[in-house]
Parts: sequence; structure tokens; C-alpha cells
Amino acid sequence: MPTARYYRVLTGARGATARQKYLDFLAGAQERALDPGTGEDRPESVPLYITPFAFPMAANHTLRESALSPSWDHCKGIAPTLQHVTDALGTDTAVTIKSYKAARVIRTQKGAREAQKRSEITGLPYRPYNNRSRSVPFGKNLAADTQAAVGAALVAAYATPGFSARITPERT
Repeated sequence: MPTARYYRVLTGARGATARQKYLDFLAGAQERALDPGTGEDRPESVPLYITPFAFPMAANHTLRESALSPSWDHCKGIAPTLQHVTDALGTDTAVTIKSYKAARVIRTQKGAREAQKRSEITGLPYRPYNNRSRSVPFGKNLAADTQAAVGAALVAAYATPGFSARITPERT
């Protein structure tokens, strides 16, 4: 069973004051100001093309997926022969399937911890991590390729010093 968010606060591990602030927040008594932040706009998406693991594609057909342009720029040269994804459609016909989510490899750059902050909800101090993640879809190259084998090879290639890697399986 997953642990609820703020579990320690609710069970009193950090004190009655923090617990009451959190309960007030849940009840709507404590409102937080809207803070849109000062971050950058979302980067453009790059159309990418793969062959899925879950079902065979007709000849000269490929599945259209996407990734953010900084993610694609960062990841496209790491293991191009393993990930079987391209940004060039060529003469193939692109197909989009609404209910399909491609398998993705996620590469996280481990950053240093930031300075201590205080939670707006409970008032408790915490130190967030300054990690940066990027993900790109991947597919198969040969009919015999399996998602587990390709994913394991990609994780091995992407997990270099200072980076961790994991995959999310495709969903149909």
C-alpha cells in the first residue's frame, strides 16, 4: 500500500502545529496565493517516429510520437543504434494512435541540493533536489526485439557518471 503524502505530518512525527496547518490546508481554511513562477516557456515538441513493441505495423508505416526539443537534442546522440527512434519520416506514412503511450527512456542528471526552504502548507523546513530529467520514446528495430532487452541496453548506455536512467513501459 503506498504511503500517503505528508504521512509523517499526519501521524505527529513532526509536531502538532504542522499537522494542524496541513489539516487546515485540506479543509480549505488555509489558502495559498497563486504563484505562476518566473520559469521559461515550454519548449517546442519534435515529432519522432518509432516502431512499437506491442503490435506489428504495416509495411512503410511508423508510429508518430514526440519529445521536447531540449530532450531530443540531449539524448539523440547517446545511443542512436539502440533507441530505434528518428526525427525523419522519409517515405513512410506516420500513424497516430490516441490510446497508445510509447516506451520511454528517462535520463536524470543528479544535481546538488538547493538551499533550505520552508513549506507553504506545513511550515516545515526541507531541502529540494535540483535534478533535471529528459525523456525520449524508443521502439524496436527487428521483429525479435523485446521491450525489456532494448530497455536494459538503453539504461546501461544512459546511466553514466552523474546521471541515472530508467524506462517506462509502453501502454496500449
